Amino acid sequence: MTWPRVRHAGASPELVPLLESAADLDGLRAFAEQNRALGYEGMIAIHPSHIPVINEVFSPSPEELGRYARMVAAMEAAQARGEGAITFEGAMAARARSALRAAGRTPP
Repeated sequence: MTWPRVRHAGASPELVPLLESAADLDGLRAFAEQNRALGYEGMIAIHPSHIPVINEVFSPSPEELGRYARMVAAMEAAQARGEGAITFEGAMAARARSALRAAGRTPP
């Protein structure tokens, strides 16, 4: 659809990139935090200055890493009992392994 047709349809033609300014790190942080809260696990950086902010927002906290380690241990205990899959505090144990791997930590 062309811009004149979009305007004629009453839609706003302002389609902006991720951020209007590569220097708006506060806006980037707010946008990243909002998306993490929605369940996203990362985002694309459009400028090198965005990388530290994105890494900080999307990296698991020490508390999260500890929880994931406990989740992996619970899964391994369940497997030792012959159980194929478990949930831990409402989350799949497979998520714990991938989070620990992404953080560069080996699951226990």
